[in-house]
Amino acid sequence: MEFAHCDTSSAHLSLHDCIAEKAYFADGKLGFLLSDGFWISPDHPESDLSALARTDAAKVEYTLEDGEDYDVTVYVFERTLFGRTMRVEWPLQTLLEKLNSGTCKLEFIYRYTDGCSEVMECNLHYDRRPYCKECVLKISAPQVRYFWNKLCKDRTW
Repeated sequence: MEFAHCDTSSAHLSLHDCIAEKAYFADGKLGFLLSDGFWISPDHPESDLSALARTDAAKVEYTLEDGEDYDVTVYVFERTLFGRTMRVEWPLQTLLEKLNSGTCKLEFIYRYTDGCSEVMECNLHYDRRPYCKECVLKISAPQVRYFWNKLCKDRTW
C-alpha cells in the first residue's frame, strides 16, 4: 500500500490508544498496520486542524538496529492458576502470528524512547478469555517512520 505522507519524527504523532491488527517483519524492518490510524497534533506541518486528529489507515515501521528479530523483545504478562502474574517472553514470530491470524489485536498505550530504542506498554485484546493481557515491547530501532494518507477531520480528540 502506498502512502501520501511519511514522517520520521514522533514529535507531533502519537500511537496512544491506537490498535494494530496486522504486523510484518521483513528486510530488517518491523511494521504495524493500523486500520484506524494514529493521532496527529495540530502543530504538525501537515495538519490544518486546531485539534488532535486521527489519520485514516496507517502504518508505523521500525528499521531495526541490526535488522534481526533479536532487536525486538516481547514480554507478555500472564495470570497463573494461582492468581499470580508472570512475565513471559514471546518470540517476535509468536506476536506476528497472533496478530496476523486475528487471534488478538495490539493496542499501544505508552511510549518511552531514548532516541535509539523504544519501550512501549501495550495491551493484547482477544475476543474471548482472557480478553486482555498487558505486554511490553522493547525495540532497538534508530529509525521509525510513520505513514498515512489523510487526516480525518471528523475524528478529533
